[in-house]
Amino acid sequence: MNVTVESTGPCRKQLKVEFSAEEIQKEYDESLAVFARHGRVKGFRPGKAPVEMIRRMYDKQIVEGLHEHLLAKGFQQALKEHKLETVAEYDLQKSALQAGAPFSFSLTLDVAPEFELPAYKGIEVEAKKVEISDEAVTQAIDRYLEGMGKYEDLAEDRPVKEGDMAAVDYAATVDGKPMAEISEKAKGLAAGTDFWVIANEEYSFLPGFGPQLVGLKVGDSKDVSVEFGDQSPIDELRGKTGVFKSTVKKIRARTKPAMDEELFKSLHVKDEAELRETFKHMLQGEAERQEATRRRNQLIDALMKTAALDVPESEEQEESHRIVYEMVEENTRRGVSEKEIRDNIAKISESAKAAAKDRLKLRYLLKRIAREEKIEVADAEVASVMNQYAARSGAKSVKEWLQRAKLKEAEVRKGLRADLLTTKTIDALMGHAKLTGDGAANK
Repeated sequence: MNVTVESTGPCRKQLKVEFSAEEIQKEYDESLAVFARHGRVKGFRPGKAPVEMIRRMYDKQIVEGLHEHLLAKGFQQALKEHKLETVAEYDLQKSALQAGAPFSFSLTLDVAPEFELPAYKGIEVEAKKVEISDEAVTQAIDRYLEGMGKYEDLAEDRPVKEGDMAAVDYAATVDGKPMAEISEKAKGLAAGTDFWVIANEEYSFLPGFGPQLVGLKVGDSKDVSVEFGDQSPIDELRGKTGVFKSTVKKIRARTKPAMDEELFKSLHVKDEAELRETFKHMLQGEAERQEATRRRNQLIDALMKTAALDVPESEEQEESHRIVYEMVEENTRRGVSEKEIRDNIAKISESAKAAAKDRLKLRYLLKRIAREEKIEVADAEVASVMNQYAARSGAKSVKEWLQRAKLKEAEVRKGLRADLLTTKTIDALMGHAKLTGDGAANK
């Protein structure tokens, strides 16, 4: 058997395996001998039928089995001789196989990249000191109390402010016609009396309606314009603009609860000082998590800049397709129209391709560093994470969680193991990093 491997591009090899006629005849004869011992021929006990009869009866099966055997044998020999780490195999080309004739096959392989591992210990990372100001604590408490507040009628004569709730009477038109005449489905939307609307975008009952009420006083009227996009549930309104002639009837503002004993008791603190300390601790924890993420990202960026490696084309394409799917899903969740997504699919694909290359490059770097540092993930660590996921989902066991989520255990374990290895490797790199800046003393 002659095995040759030729590089045909970055992370791509052309494998060719050749068997001589003598080797094929020997392999064929060995397979024939097995069939001669165990093959069934009418009128003969096993092992007693003439070899030529066995040959005629089982030639097709022998060749089929020999074919698979030779492909596997040649492939395994190539991996052993050339120390190949394959990630994909395709474009199999092979000659006809018959006893006493040479046989060859070729295969295109995508292989893991070979690269010089850059220096990964002592990478400089700027560490910023995390400090929570009294003003930040005050603002956080104010935001929290505003969220707890109740809407009450205004005691003063003032216009609508952002976040207020306003009761409006309105009648809607589209292209100058009453909206109710445009579509049967639109009748429920076409007019409203004492209809309460929150004056901000997040809680507006129609996109852009609420914010346009800001500045109006009780008794004021305004034509509020609302554009209906391609995702509107009412087909006849898609791509059109509705004009809602609106009059403000009442205004309510959200009143924050008083900073008193009742509030402290409901929040399980004894006084304002303890409340502030609780919020400061919460803000400190969140800020430290954000700073830790920023440092890790800076370390990864620095590592990536010093590494020179290609990634397998097949993996890049697969990862790119996965990222495109993720981006489309995210845009859909954010309410981006299908038309807008289609119009920008070229940009999305280009962005995904670049992201896929970086993601794979980092994956290979971390995998190699983990091997160098002998970082491993134990089965118990994977099992622990799976138990946590199961508990969070409310399942009584991992098996129940997997069944509910329709997940395959082997795939979940493989993915978790890879994620844990990545996390542990980056943790190790951070442990070797050289921190600079005013937060260097507080690791």
